Amino acid sequence: MPGRAHPLGRVVDPGQSPVIGRPRACSGYHQRPARLTLRLTSQTDNPAQPIRIGTHAPSRRRTPMLRTIAIAAASTMIATASAAAQISTEFSAIVRNAALGQKGYAGVSIVDLNSGATLFSSRANDPMAPASNMKLLTSAAAVKILGPDYAFITEINITGDGKVVITGSGDPALGDPEVMKERSPAETPHDLFNTFANVVAADNDRIKEIIIDDRVFDRQLLHPDWPRDQLERWYCAPVQGINIHSNVLAFYPSPGTPDTGPTCDLSPLSPWIQVENRSKRVYDGRNAVWVQRTETDNNWVIRGSIRAPSQSPIEVSMHEPATYLGNLMADRLSGKGVIVGSGRRPQEAVRLAGQHETFNMPDTPLARHVSSLDEILYRVNYDSHNMYAEALLKRMGNVVTGEPGSWDNGGAVIRMLIAEQLGPDHAASMIIRDGSGLSRENRVRASTFTAWLYEMYHDNEVRPALLASLPRADTKLRSRFRFSGLESEVYAKTGTINNVRCLSGYVINPETGQGAAFSILVNGLTTGDAVTNSKRLHKEIVEAIDRNIHLFAMPANAESAPQLGG
Repeated sequence: MPGRAHPLGRVVDPGQSPVIGRPRACSGYHQRPARLTLRLTSQTDNPAQPIRIGTHAPSRRRTPMLRTIAIAAASTMIATASAAAQISTEFSAIVRNAALGQKGYAGVSIVDLNSGATLFSSRANDPMAPASNMKLLTSAAAVKILGPDYAFITEINITGDGKVVITGSGDPALGDPEVMKERSPAETPHDLFNTFANVVAADNDRIKEIIIDDRVFDRQLLHPDWPRDQLERWYCAPVQGINIHSNVLAFYPSPGTPDTGPTCDLSPLSPWIQVENRSKRVYDGRNAVWVQRTETDNNWVIRGSIRAPSQSPIEVSMHEPATYLGNLMADRLSGKGVIVGSGRRPQEAVRLAGQHETFNMPDTPLARHVSSLDEILYRVNYDSHNMYAEALLKRMGNVVTGEPGSWDNGGAVIRMLIAEQLGPDHAASMIIRDGSGLSRENRVRASTFTAWLYEMYHDNEVRPALLASLPRADTKLRSRFRFSGLESEVYAKTGTINNVRCLSGYVINPETGQGAAFSILVNGLTTGDAVTNSKRLHKEIVEAIDRNIHLFAMPANAESAPQLGG
């Protein structure tokens, strides 16, 4: 069987090495030829030639059915004009009465999902902080750039001189228990790490070094815009060319016994890590315990008071996840009797690959771990996981430019895609600082979101993947719309950072195909009442779309109308 081009640039044979981790829906290591033509070049490409990505969509030929099309278009225009006229007053009143405080303001855009007509617009062309609504751009762009069948691959290999090399592709799902438990059969991080160690230990009783090749991304792991006082939180986890366990450690504190005092279990088990437990055992009240880490290493301090064993973990971001994985491998191999380095301190044999270092490795790796794009999209949008979104952004930058993925080249790829799909005006109005929306410096217009959502809905490859990843009114958004009595289906992404509350997505009648793309971006919230009212604004606009959806345009061809959920 001929080898295929690996995403990292060398040829491997997918049929030879064991595959660790079988995603729920992944058709292999498919690298899609180009669908888009992005005017973004790199030093390794001919600057005169655009980089091509995806497969060319078939051209639409003109047919003799122009009269039928004209009639359908006229009907659509009538329906859209009627809808816009009837609902404009209602939406204007909702926005006018939102009570967002002295500094609060909203950008609102509603677009008919079948005609593309703007049904309502209020400050929709004002660039605003999108918070996690940014993930709508990042996730859909990833499907366009990488293809819906894309797989992230992590390889383990051993050189001829006895060095273990772990090569990453930026997979954010590697060792993530939330992803692994949904696989069939279900897996645990312990299973994964044990398998990694077993494949190395099977034919080796001594390892010189464990080298982590994370060079698919740059080594700026934390964004300078992220809040410095929150970098220990899981939502500020760093992103690297090799990620592990969603780049957090999970602490399970317990009061222990009167003799031992408080104890703490750690997942993954990491006996080489220094944990200083300064917490106190108490006999009444609630647990009030937290974990601190210095910014430049993985030394930890547990503080506070503990009355009962913690039922849910305290998740704290780790320093340099790629090195952590190497240390974990050194520990597990030592436990299986393999001498790592000198054998006295196995972690001293762990290092990152040098910038221009090359390795003499066989064509077939010892093992390969695979994560499918759909698994990652779900964590990006449904779980709103920031690190996953950043990994997607950097991976797009790497794939398109051939350079290590970064916030700069990943953001440039999204901007070029926006220009290609929506036009240069939308791209010029944007500021893309990161892929998750955690940066307060991101700026996107509500009208850009609805134009993007409209285009992605009518893309037969993107729509199923995007809709399947989004929260719905009957799932994660249930608390927002519990008493709304919605008859339509709602797929939407929330967005929350300090002073910002956003909601963008779709309202769709599943029976008729009528629907809208909407974006409600609220900035400048300075009081608790204003925050509460911003959520009410989201709710009332979605309810009003649902109430009036029968006035919206019908699909031009009911038989070819998009099927929800893929």
